[in-house]
Amino acid sequence: MSKRNEFGDFQTPINLATKVVGSLSDRFGTPGLVIEPTCGMGNFIDAAFSRWGDKCLYSGSEINPEYCVSARQRFSETDRVSIMERDFFSTEWEEVFSACSAGYTLVLGNPPWITNSELGILKSSNLPDKANFQGLRGFDAKTGKANFDIAEWMIIRLVEALLDGGVLAMLCKTATARKVLTHFWKTGVPISEEGVFLIDAKKSFDVSVDACLLVVRAGGMTEQFASVYESLDATTAMSRFGILNGELVANIDDYERCREIDGFSNYKWRSGIKHDASKVMELHFREGGFVNGFGEKCQLESEYVYPLLKSSDVGNGRLVPRKYVIVTQQKVGEPTDTIKTKAPKTWKYLESHASILDARKSSIYKKRARFSIFGIGGYSFSEWKVSISGLYKRLRFEAVPPVDGKPMMVDDTCYFFPCETEGEAKFWAGLLNSEICLRFLHSLVFFDAKRPVNIDVLRRIDFAQLARKMGVFGQALVYLEKAGMYEGDQQPLLVFEDTPKYKTKNKPTD
Repeated sequence: MSKRNEFGDFQTPINLATKVVGSLSDRFGTPGLVIEPTCGMGNFIDAAFSRWGDKCLYSGSEINPEYCVSARQRFSETDRVSIMERDFFSTEWEEVFSACSAGYTLVLGNPPWITNSELGILKSSNLPDKANFQGLRGFDAKTGKANFDIAEWMIIRLVEALLDGGVLAMLCKTATARKVLTHFWKTGVPISEEGVFLIDAKKSFDVSVDACLLVVRAGGMTEQFASVYESLDATTAMSRFGILNGELVANIDDYERCREIDGFSNYKWRSGIKHDASKVMELHFREGGFVNGFGEKCQLESEYVYPLLKSSDVGNGRLVPRKYVIVTQQKVGEPTDTIKTKAPKTWKYLESHASILDARKSSIYKKRARFSIFGIGGYSFSEWKVSISGLYKRLRFEAVPPVDGKPMMVDDTCYFFPCETEGEAKFWAGLLNSEICLRFLHSLVFFDAKRPVNIDVLRRIDFAQLARKMGVFGQALVYLEKAGMYEGDQQPLLVFEDTPKYKTKNKPTD
């Protein structure tokens, strides 16, 4: 395993470090103590020392012993700089920060750009204690939402240890900066002067990712929003994001212009089919037969095979299926052994690839029926659907039709809600693609995220309010009365109340 991979190692170019230090000096003045918790070979300390010289003390910590040697040699001619070989995760940072006797403490640097799951794959020991620090529940904690950048954990730890008035400035992914700030806003940890200064990560680190300098001051009053600047030397913010009414908003100013449709979704949004074995479960139809991802011809009954749209299909408006998918259940948890008698060829095919299907790593498959899938229910078999890709920056809703008498499935990177008729699906797709709805979504969506569109965002579209805004509430009412047809416990009449209790907090004032 390479050290760069294990430690998420991206050494900061000295010219970038110099620009960061210059920006911080203009904003906060001269610190009393500069600390770089993962100093590498010391470029940030070098830039800081060049700016402030003997006016303050400098301390670097580094787990890589080779880097420690290089950094110590680099600063051997001054007694103002100390370099310590330390494991970040076992260091008592409160004690380190308390060494500042005058001025403010500045914590700056460039923590690892790698996730806990990636380090787990690498079998690295360079990890914090495994803990669900985000407070996720059940299914979310077992799937992607529980994965986090190591930098996220480290920055949170540093800010919590920092004394009031101390300043933290860290290079990180913009998604990481957002998660860190959201954590503090929601947990009530006092921070202030939050700023996100965008940088060109491709130019500085040769990585294609949205990145920034995250700046926060520990302590003080927080207004639960952060200003976004287009560069390190920008003095005027180009936008603001933050928490409004307990929910995260990507662009506060744009949101305020269309907040009247923020509420709750009258339809229940769903994600598509999840199987984690695409080469086995997804098929092409060629020369009169099905072919799997291994290029094998498959002998299958048609009963369990359905047309499939991938995220790239929905995202680009391609509604003619290029693939098909084996659907082994009609609802989560349903027994699958009935396939053995109803479709013996399909069962034989599944058994022939059992080594792959039985070895799926996600814990959601444990203690489930053999060959189980997820993201499946009565709603999956609706004749029509309205769907959107979760991966594309182009926001576009599509009315998804059936094919050859079978309902179309979508994969687990798409979201949808079921419709009973073509008219219903096309009506809602039209409203959802309206200017006001797309503008509202743009105010909520963070396009630097791995999956910009998600259910948390979609469920905030108030279909009734949107229809009122577009002047078609009478027509919408016909469909809203049946919005819960695939949800056995939904009470459809609730969706017509003008001010349901769970919406009151989001209603705009007159």
